[in-house]
Amino acid sequence: MSSKAQRRGSDYRRKRKRFHNNQYTRKVSDKLDVDCISASAKKLCKESDLDKEVRNFNQSNGYRLINIDILLSELSQYVTCPNCNTKAVLKEKILYGLVSEFYVECHSCSTLSTFKSSPVIASGKDYEVNTRITYAMRTVGQGFCGIKHFLHSNGFATTSVTKGI
Repeated sequence: MSSKAQRRGSDYRRKRKRFHNNQYTRKVSDKLDVDCISASAKKLCKESDLDKEVRNFNQSNGYRLINIDILLSELSQYVTCPNCNTKAVLKEKILYGLVSEFYVECHSCSTLSTFKSSPVIASGKDYEVNTRITYAMRTVGQGFCGIKHFLHSNGFATTSVTKGI
């Protein structure tokens, strides 16, 4: 017998180890060091930008769902060519996913100017509106097929849906 066993005696029973919590019994106040923000959310904006958006709710900026036919017909009445001050035509073509490229064309002086409906995000190759819809649909548990179904069932014009999103 070892010296420890001799000191304990024959009727000694070891104490059971005490339970000291596990991953499921952790208190709510304990913070995890894991970053829970997805890559799409990081691309879109920082948390401080989200706070600014909430504060600036009544301002006329941001995204809206609009009917392009109504917008183009109304704006075409007021569009004039900056060079010759004659009436110009405002037209739209689908470019990439939900991003449209608009162009103002003057028939008298052949001036053509273009602009896009969404800015390019910091990565330099993706449009913000396409990243936003992808992030939103992934947040609600939908993937690419969910985006396609949502856009087609609501009548959004996207000729390049597979390429753009």
